Amino acid sequence: MLYNMLNAAFAPAATFVIYPLLFWALFATAAKRLHDTNKSAWWLAFLLVPVAGPVWLVWLLGFRKGNVYPNRFGTVPGAAADYYKNDAGALIPHLKTEERLINDVTQLNPVLVAQVVVPQTVEELQQIVRTAGKPLSVGGGRFSMGGQTASPQSIHIDMRALNKVLAFSAEQKTITVQAGARWCDIQHYIDPHGLSIKIMQTYANFTVGGALSVNCHGRYIGLGPLILSVRALDVLLANGEIIQVSPTERSGIFYACVGCYNAIAIIVNVTLDLEDNIAVKRQQVKMKGNAYKPYFFENVRENKDVIFHNGDIYPPFYKNVRAVSWVRTDEKPTEKTRLMPLAAAYPLERYFMGAFSKNHFGKWRREFIIDPLLYKFKKVHYRNYEAGYDVMELEPVSRKQSTYVLQEYFVPVQKFDAFLALMSEIFIRHNVNVINVSIRHAKADSGSLLAWAREEVFAFVVYYKQNTDDAEKGRVAVWTRELIDAALSLDGAYYLPYQPHATSEQFHRAYPRAKELFTLKKELDPTGKFRNVIWDTYYK
Repeated sequence: MLYNMLNAAFAPAATFVIYPLLFWALFATAAKRLHDTNKSAWWLAFLLVPVAGPVWLVWLLGFRKGNVYPNRFGTVPGAAADYYKNDAGALIPHLKTEERLINDVTQLNPVLVAQVVVPQTVEELQQIVRTAGKPLSVGGGRFSMGGQTASPQSIHIDMRALNKVLAFSAEQKTITVQAGARWCDIQHYIDPHGLSIKIMQTYANFTVGGALSVNCHGRYIGLGPLILSVRALDVLLANGEIIQVSPTERSGIFYACVGCYNAIAIIVNVTLDLEDNIAVKRQQVKMKGNAYKPYFFENVRENKDVIFHNGDIYPPFYKNVRAVSWVRTDEKPTEKTRLMPLAAAYPLERYFMGAFSKNHFGKWRREFIIDPLLYKFKKVHYRNYEAGYDVMELEPVSRKQSTYVLQEYFVPVQKFDAFLALMSEIFIRHNVNVINVSIRHAKADSGSLLAWAREEVFAFVVYYKQNTDDAEKGRVAVWTRELIDAALSLDGAYYLPYQPHATSEQFHRAYPRAKELFTLKKELDPTGKFRNVIWDTYYK
């Protein structure tokens, strides 16, 4: 039929032009499908095998699913090649110096640094520290949200090239990595051994060194701050010396490094505890806010089968909570992959995030339509999968006019209801565009000088949207200080990786051992070589 049409329209000679193009298109499509199954295009030679060859190729190309993981021919169609990364420092047009703008993911805190250096070896890093004629600031993934990785006119050290696995023991469930390694890098390394990271954030983009510097936490039950899973550190002091520290060896320096934002040293190598990578099943229930604490204590706190847990408080009225637990199970996973696949764009997640932030109706849709539909389906997957989210799914189309930002507050577990009431009143009075408040639980810190969990606490992780103009920044500062006062009034604290709106008095009330850290910094870093916005603001 195609031949007759071409013959009638263009004469027989046209087929010498059209057919080669057609056959090339078919060949290219077939080769791409073969690549999806990790086979080369040479397998098309099976067309030369009578009967069986074409039949086998039809089955392979038409009915066989492609690989769920990247293979030697590239990534899965529609998937991203890697987790989202921040840039290595923005160039300033027409500037002939080595100065760069270091910003964080919110794009609210640009800091002009003298230069950016990317050490490839530990020896090179030592040389930078020994010979630096300017203050040094240290960054990894740069997902903090308040300038904690930079200081004006400092030499910014980008640690991401120091990302090797140095030692691993599946039997002892430990791993030693360089500080520039990301959680996702470790997951890919240990997953074939049936192991999982013991404590990390929900998102796997972060570097280990950055996570240690802020003493992060996740949604793990029975655990808490990252410091609880750290065996030992190798840290680089201001004089260029590398020493090993741990909870039992030079513990004073150890507790001044984890959670202390490079105040006295640069974290170089880390030894961490690991756990078994078990399958987990999602369970959820919605309740009133005042029912959450008794529910948590009765059903979650001492339940050894609960691996992950969080409660989502629904804005704009903060009356209802959805408690979500991931529990140990022997059921077959509903996901095809052991690790979370990466999408190239996350269009649905990003659309809904924007919709939820637009108005009260968007928030109502989330609580009463979207979430009930999402949680209706059964979900079972591995622990590594649930700890493998990509922050790309949270990225807005643009951060020029408005941006998404985090804050976090900690209160003793018995004072949950009191803080919920205070927080809700502040948000409603200031008309804060809150997208979500996630409740987490943490056991007490083992001794960090800037411990945010000096006892067992609930964490309130606030995700909100703000405009980027100066007036809006001022308004955010006002209600942030009110929230800090609310947490402090209940013997709680606020988290330091975010915008430094706290007054000096609030800082020291929230972190009463900061003076011990300052004393140690004067001893080990007398010239103030290690700097960032936190120390520029509070280290006097």
